[in-house]
Amino acid sequence: MILYLSRSESANLLDIAAQENNLHVRKITGNFILSEFMIMEVRKFASCRFFCVERLAISETDTEFLEAVQSFQTMYSARVIVIHESISGLDDLSRSLVKIGVTDIVTASIMEEKLAQIAECLSFDGLLKHKPQAVNAQEYDEVDEEEPFVKIYDTPFKLPAPINTAPKDPLAQSIIEKDMEDEHYRFDCVNITIGIIGASRRVGTTTFALGLTNFIKNHGGTACYVALNTHNHLENIATAYNFDTEEDYFTHDTIDFYEGMLPKYDYNFIIMDYGDVKREATRKYKESNVHLLCGASNTPHEIAEFAQALKQVKSTKPTVLTYAPNPMYAPQFSSSVTQTPTIINPAINMLDFKSNGVTYKNIIKPYIVETSKRL
Repeated sequence: MILYLSRSESANLLDIAAQENNLHVRKITGNFILSEFMIMEVRKFASCRFFCVERLAISETDTEFLEAVQSFQTMYSARVIVIHESISGLDDLSRSLVKIGVTDIVTASIMEEKLAQIAECLSFDGLLKHKPQAVNAQEYDEVDEEEPFVKIYDTPFKLPAPINTAPKDPLAQSIIEKDMEDEHYRFDCVNITIGIIGASRRVGTTTFALGLTNFIKNHGGTACYVALNTHNHLENIATAYNFDTEEDYFTHDTIDFYEGMLPKYDYNFIIMDYGDVKREATRKYKESNVHLLCGASNTPHEIAEFAQALKQVKSTKPTVLTYAPNPMYAPQFSSSVTQTPTIINPAINMLDFKSNGVTYKNIIKPYIVETSKRL
């Protein structure tokens, strides 16, 4: 599905490209304050694959518009498309969008060219003209350049049995999850660092880290969240979820949240979000006590990034996390990502600690000293 915010006169702009790609367009027309829409409305459409915004339909300044787009990127994985006519091609706003990873920018003013750019934005690779060149392989550690990350299948193949993402007995699984909600754990550990890193941006790393932090807190432990990535998203999250502000960190429901700094206090667990894989981030990530790797597995490109990231951190023997892989690319996934992943559930609320409760418990299980039932 495409969520499309536009003026009324532009409401049908996506129809042709959407029909060609068998995509449904959810059109909302009017004049918007995007930051308010992000807080009040966008969660209703969390399952959309594309989020398309016509710049002229947004009343905020360019700076406010960019902040709202970054907030969306923090919380959701949909591809962002911005329709922003510019005679000179990339103006200041467009360049700022590219810097934050939004490269699907429709700048054409002539209708035929505009429709062609929209069609490319909805394609597999997206609009290529604004994408930076691929990252130099030298930025990666432990990469075997002689071994391809993804095998190419030139002949028709039979799909293997799909990866089983559902419990064998859904009723039994629901009973386990319900029973676990009443569990209270006791920990003796102090400042165990759980490092989480993503194979690329927007693969659920921050959402999973926040959920894990909240899970520990809601089951009797103490934990804090530390954002050590370069995206500076924590302030946007704090605004969206009404965090309280202390002198140099945020707090919410007895959980402390730090941006780019080490914690001021002791906790049972310190959840350290390193963002996506980079040389410096990987070095620090390897120093953690527990290692988690998040990756996406819906397209060959995502699978290649996943496999590459796993090679970089393979020495840490991380727990590998991903949403349900696309069965269409199951052969590439199974041959490239050499470690069996744990399938996690998407969470609309970034502080949701129930959707992946079983996985959260398995991560901290070695440190549980005693389990009891809530009174």
